Order: sequence, then C-alpha cells, then structure tokens
Amino acid sequence: MSVLKFAFFDVDETLINLKSMFSFRDFYLLNKYGPRTGKIIIISEQERIKKMVDEGHERSLINKAFYQIFSGHKVSELQVGIKDWYKEVRNRPGFFIQPTLNELQSHQMNGVCPVFVSGSSQEILAPLAEELGVQYVLANKLEIVRDRYTGKIVPPQTIGIGKRDVILDFLKSEDSDPATCYGYGDHISDLPMLEYIGFPVVVAGDDSLTRIGKERGWHILCEASPPES
Repeated sequence: MSVLKFAFFDVDETLINLKSMFSFRDFYLLNKYGPRTGKIIIISEQERIKKMVDEGHERSLINKAFYQIFSGHKVSELQVGIKDWYKEVRNRPGFFIQPTLNELQSHQMNGVCPVFVSGSSQEILAPLAEELGVQYVLANKLEIVRDRYTGKIVPPQTIGIGKRDVILDFLKSEDSDPATCYGYGDHISDLPMLEYIGFPVVVAGDDSLTRIGKERGWHILCEASPPES
C-alpha cells in the first residue's frame, strides 16, 4: 500500500507576500468604520500589539491578543469582509511568492497533498485555499457564540511549536509518516515544524532560519543571488 504524502505550507510570507491577519484586519476595519474612525482603531490596535512585542511577550500570547479586535462581530459580517478583502489583495502584483506556488502546484501534480499550517485563521485563509485547491487548513479556529466571534481562539493554537503539534495529530489521523512529507516555512518560529518533517524547505527571508537550513543541508527557496564581482 502506498504511503500518503503531504506538503505542509506556512502561508504568510512563505506562499503569499503579506501577513494575512494584519492585512485583513486593516481592510475590514476601514470598510466597517470608514476611513477616519477605521484608521484611528487600526493605529490603536497597532500600538497595542507593538507594546506587547516591545515588552517581550511570547508570540503565542500576541497571536491570541490579535484576535480580540473581532470580539462581538457577526460571523456573517466578517465572512463577507474576508471575501471582499481577498478579491482586493489577490489582484495586487506579486501577491504570490512564485517559487513557493510552483512547489505547491508541483506537489499537487505528483500526488502530494498540500496542507496550510498558519497562525492566521481558518476563515481568513479559506478563499486562498479554495482557489488553490487546498483541502486541509490547519489554522486558528475562532470561537463563535450565538453567531458572533468572542475574540478567543479554540485550542489548539497554530503558531510556533503549536504548528508541529497539529501536524503530528493530523498525520496520526491520516496514518501518514512525517518522514515522507514536505514542509515550507520562512520564519524561525517555523523551525519546530520543519525539524519534524522529512523534507524541510526554507523560504529565505529570516536570516536565522536560512542559516540553520544551510547548516543542515535543507533546500533553500528564494535566496538572493550573490552580487557579481
């Protein structure tokens, strides 16, 4: 019996040239509250998150704090906003990181199933997954009570070591071996996920992760060519 293979892709700045969470938040708030009030709220949120970063809070706590802005918002309203946001950003030049997109499509043609693994939310990534034919999205699930978001994440949280853990559970449920799978990431926080996968690939951008990838003989995508002498 053949072993089912998967290719796990971080999304933001690995597959697409933006941070989907922040891009959607800003688009949504501007459209919901208008340019003046929306901008004020966006700046307030940016300062709140920056303060947590400056104070040295863990990325997992910052990730949780980010979604608090959606507390009380209707599910239907957010979903409409996501569709409108995706239409807008999808038409921007350079939306995809082309070498990574090529890898994803190559895997699909060769019978390897792509899977998104992201600290973004399932809702935000849904239009992208639909366009690319990605069936599985291992991303943050936002809590819903009475058709409104609470601003909380339903465990497990898919950031840092949490990415590795959800991949582990996913592969167990699929009776698949991580040694036969591929993994793509661009940030040092993706290291636990990449270490767990048989064929890790670094999308260059984070010097720390790129250096580790080179030391371990991993494949490096999107690395800038050295200047000609």
